[in-house]
Amino acid sequence: MLAAKRTKQGNAAAPSAFRSVLIGAKEQSEDFPSNAVKTAIYTPYNFLAKNLFKQFTRFSNIYFLLITVLQLLPDVTSSNGVPTMIVPLCFIIVVSGVRDIMEDTQRHQADAEQNRALVRKLNFSGEQMGAFRPGMCEELKVGELVRVEENDELPADLALVASSSANGQCYVMTANLDGESSLKPRFVHPELCQPTYRGCFSSDGQQLTALAPTQLLGVRLECEPPNRCIDKFKGSLVLSDERMTSLDISHILLRGTHLKDTAWVIGVVIYTGDDTRVRQNASETPIKSSWLNHFINQITVWIVIVQIVILIIAVIVEKQLVSSSSVQRNPYIPDDIKNATFVDYVWLFLAYMLLFSNFVPISLQVTIDFTRYFQSRVIERDPEMRLPPTRPSEMGAALKIDKKHAVLVQSSELNEELGLVEHVFTDKTGTLTCNRMTFRSCHVDGDTFDFDEQNGSLLVVEQALHASILGTAVGVTPGRKNSIGLSSFPVKSTPMLRFLMNLAVNNSIWPSAASTLPSTDKSSTSSKATAMTYAGPSPDERALVIAAAQAGVELRERDNTRIVVRVNGQDSELEILHAFEFTSDRKKSSILCREPSGRIMLMSKGADSVILQSLSESTNKPSAVLQAKEQMKAYSVNGLRVLCVAEREVSADEYRTWTSRYSTLKHNSSRGASEEELEQVIGELERRLVLVGVSAIEDKIQPGAPETLETFRAAGIKVWMLTGDRADTATNVAFAVRLLSNEMRLLRLCEHDSRWMEGSKQEAIDFLQGELRNTRGGAGDESAVTMASSGRSDPALALLIDDVVVEAITGFGIEQDFLALCMQCESVLCARISPKQKELIVTMVRNFQPDKVTLAIGDGANDVPMIQGAHIGVGIAGEEGHQASDASDYSLPAFRYLQRLVLVHGRAMNRRIAVLTLYVFYKNVLLVLPQFFYGAYCLYSGQSTYFDTLLQLFNVGFTALPILVFSVEDSDISPRTVVSYPKLYQDGFCHVFLNRKRFAYWMLEATIASALITLVPALLLPLAPWSRTGRDNDLWALGMAQNLAVVVLANVRLLIEATSSFRPLLVLTTASVLLWWVATFAVSSLIAFGREFYGILYVGAITHALLLTLFCCITGLAAAFVPKVWLVFFAPQPRTICRERDHMLIDMPHKRSFETIFPVDHEEET
Repeated sequence: MLAAKRTKQGNAAAPSAFRSVLIGAKEQSEDFPSNAVKTAIYTPYNFLAKNLFKQFTRFSNIYFLLITVLQLLPDVTSSNGVPTMIVPLCFIIVVSGVRDIMEDTQRHQADAEQNRALVRKLNFSGEQMGAFRPGMCEELKVGELVRVEENDELPADLALVASSSANGQCYVMTANLDGESSLKPRFVHPELCQPTYRGCFSSDGQQLTALAPTQLLGVRLECEPPNRCIDKFKGSLVLSDERMTSLDISHILLRGTHLKDTAWVIGVVIYTGDDTRVRQNASETPIKSSWLNHFINQITVWIVIVQIVILIIAVIVEKQLVSSSSVQRNPYIPDDIKNATFVDYVWLFLAYMLLFSNFVPISLQVTIDFTRYFQSRVIERDPEMRLPPTRPSEMGAALKIDKKHAVLVQSSELNEELGLVEHVFTDKTGTLTCNRMTFRSCHVDGDTFDFDEQNGSLLVVEQALHASILGTAVGVTPGRKNSIGLSSFPVKSTPMLRFLMNLAVNNSIWPSAASTLPSTDKSSTSSKATAMTYAGPSPDERALVIAAAQAGVELRERDNTRIVVRVNGQDSELEILHAFEFTSDRKKSSILCREPSGRIMLMSKGADSVILQSLSESTNKPSAVLQAKEQMKAYSVNGLRVLCVAEREVSADEYRTWTSRYSTLKHNSSRGASEEELEQVIGELERRLVLVGVSAIEDKIQPGAPETLETFRAAGIKVWMLTGDRADTATNVAFAVRLLSNEMRLLRLCEHDSRWMEGSKQEAIDFLQGELRNTRGGAGDESAVTMASSGRSDPALALLIDDVVVEAITGFGIEQDFLALCMQCESVLCARISPKQKELIVTMVRNFQPDKVTLAIGDGANDVPMIQGAHIGVGIAGEEGHQASDASDYSLPAFRYLQRLVLVHGRAMNRRIAVLTLYVFYKNVLLVLPQFFYGAYCLYSGQSTYFDTLLQLFNVGFTALPILVFSVEDSDISPRTVVSYPKLYQDGFCHVFLNRKRFAYWMLEATIASALITLVPALLLPLAPWSRTGRDNDLWALGMAQNLAVVVLANVRLLIEATSSFRPLLVLTTASVLLWWVATFAVSSLIAFGREFYGILYVGAITHALLLTLFCCITGLAAAFVPKVWLVFFAPQPRTICRERDHMLIDMPHKRSFETIFPVDHEEET
């Protein structure tokens, strides 16, 4: 058996301890976790206890459990000792429990599918010794050899030992880890590719050979401790002769990835279960709570406080009344009431608590959860938010709810939060742009060339003409152009050849013939001229490689040791010595290779901010560098993505010295040495570069993105564009997507004198405060003059910053002063921003303005921290995979649908949930307060006028359906009108629909209506004649009249708020009242329900009782109805005007445009 052990022994290894995986050892360490995956929360044995514990962590459930217990106490019960509150409480617990079971069942099924998947692991005993036998995934142990076949999912983290490919290469798809659907190569370590080790397996990889016991089983792997990094690995390979060499991520196959285009591979298990990278990254998405939840919690606390105060008042008043001489002389009052003790008053307090138990609405959370669920289904099935299929094969997928074609709601708790957004943070590439890169132009050796896609040639542009760029969409300059191919250059060392060679070689692209290795990445592009398919994680690099191939320098083959490039029909092989991939921190990529001539060349390309700093002053002409800078600025003006290309020759002596240092440090790095030291050594090599040229790539704007951002600006939403591009590119893309306009004043902090960033903190604060005063004072630039001449004294502002400014702001700790400046701007552009800084900016706004709701949207794995850091995270299932979409709260197929999600659905859901919250509290106060007012007629003895069964049916039966339908379907304004008048969205983040003042007014309405419901029947009903049966109008008759008025009043109050759903609500209101009659008939017809209530139905059949109910409803609704009528006729709000126009437009006999019928300025109207 193969075994493994940790370098440091003990029950739990230290966090920094490397594990030693020894192939061939028979003992098995128990320090490593099982390979079984367990994401399920419950088991059949612990579900009841665990779920009940979860349920009773909610304050409301504990509260109503206490009420249930009080109903059992004879001294305080109002239900004859029957715990009627247990019915709605159990309903809530059961509903929540069933939901948890359904969600956990899916987890159990997913766990079982993974754990019981078949794997082929090496057998070292029995009849099949030395062969691979089937087993279950959960049985794998660290140190075992596993055979994986094509299209299989990797069952654990493996170190690659053998492959069906002769060069030890294989391909994996890592979409489950990083969301990228392109294939990535992995390699058997060169030492293990030697015949000595490769001969340990049969040619088909089915079993070991006689060499295995003496060679392979003596190999040891030193592996870093488990961590979350999926693109790096530190480790060492110790061979049987004790030689040690380093291992990196290119030698590792991670669990969750899929083997592609390789018949089979064999690997040794190095991490299992929770130690694997995929499980290390399986941390739960941050729990996000909406503003509504915080508001409800605050209001609930105040409601409980008010309830306690009312209870205390009732007890005190009862004590004072009982102590009065008139009561003491009354012979009808029992002595135990006249001589009540402190304990009796405690019982009275608890009795009133029972009467007021519905003051805290038990149905609120359940109603909100149901509403959010149905709202989410409405969003997902919105036909206006579906991406039309582009191919016949997608027709079926387009009808389903999938991330590529429709919206997917993954956090319904934030639905109403979409109507409160004040800050939108958006990525640029792949979000505002299509992330489909096209090579457009380049600048090499003083000449500028535009790329002709039709014939794959470069067109040289005369500099005099190219200097006058007219701002075309793709950067193609008008003027005379001459087609130039490589054959036109006199020598092979021409700068153009060196430029194209850099593009073809210095990348992470893997070429293959289209017939042998079809890429699973839909964005992979085949060159018609070469019949090659190029697959890789970077769209930029694919565009550059394709352009180089079409221009004559074609990437043909690539593995971990060599690259084959075809130049004008002749193949040339380059030996790869070292390769340093692009990262967001490095902002460049480099490759060190040996050419056929023996020259060692370092080729680099990357952002101008890092390449220009690494140029040699002696070998680069200042005029050439200045000319390149001018051209980069011209490219940026046209919104093109710019990369600098540079190289230098490395002497043999320098290479030997450098590679010795690098190899030693890299070996030490695999044992825990500093990454910074390794990067410093790499940086020493990437110096003294010679600038070869500049490339320009176009990324087209997403359809609908400009209209969406323009609408957001008009709605008062501040938009932040966060991009890694240079400032000029960011500025011109912002103009293209309408984040900027010619009427706006752009404040460029990154172009100011940098002395404020180099000085003290106070100097930085003074600088920002000075800029803030200038913006408020309307500094006199051209745009300000233009605005003043047009009658507007203050132009709209926009701010441009870069990564250096962000570092300075956070370094000084002056975020509050910086945000004060940002709040004066409609748009903020952040250039050269890294993924870490994206998250930092979002977190900064969220922390320093906690009352402002933020929304972040992106499409790549580097946007995940930003998406999770915002209040609302939106992911786009785009060219860079699904990781951003998987980590988001809402997944969109395209950026343009964010407008409808936020402005239409967000505003509507915010209004509906606001009315729902107000209404639920309103109807509960309306139900409970009559009990308090009736206390004046019963010495506040705690007597109830309601029959308990009807009381418990109030929330779940008589008022449940209308509010649910309203909360899902009602819209006060049509989607077209909201988009046409985007300032209507401000009703949300200004909290017009739900605020403390509005809540207090609804509670005042309920209080007035409760007083009327109590006092009018109590005063007038006793004066009415007796019934035909001879029964007088007693306590229960009064209670029935009150209960009927409450049911009618609560339902009609919701009708006043309804707009588009008025007709269905009218039907449901009628049905709810009829249901009350049915329930009352059942209760009053069966003596088992209570002798006092038996036969009481007659009250609802006599005229004066119905008239009293009608009078109570009309007077009780006056406080709600009269202000609405006043606002409509004498002080109409913008939404009221728009609502009327919606109705008028619907009723128009001829269809005409909205603007033609009602030409109103948006700003004046709002």
